[in-house]
Amino acid sequence: MKVRKLNHKTIPASDKNRAYRFWRDVFDLPQVGLQSERRLAVDHQELFFIDGPAENDFELLVRDHESTLQQHFRNNFVPILNREERFGHKVALTVQDSEGNLVVIEGNLD
Repeated sequence: MKVRKLNHKTIPASDKNRAYRFWRDVFDLPQVGLQSERRLAVDHQELFFIDGPAENDFELLVRDHESTLQQHFRNNFVPILNREERFGHKVALTVQDSEGNLVVIEGNLD
């Protein structure tokens, strides 16, 4: 997945290690710093996993096309909860992360 931007850099998590692995593996976010530090970044800004209840207003902008995103989520056993076409030949797919946060991934229509 080719991530461009994320609207929030603070992600609530009941299990920070599980959340880190999900965001790293499913959203293909790059790790920054030492491997033992478990830090991820989006658009040159670091993400922070904090204690707190799940939220439903995350939006992740990606360069990928819908078919690539659909296959990527299937490969990672992440169900797509909602699909919405958007202006400008865009598509929004809603998924839930390991901590219950709802994340809308906006990509390109095929």
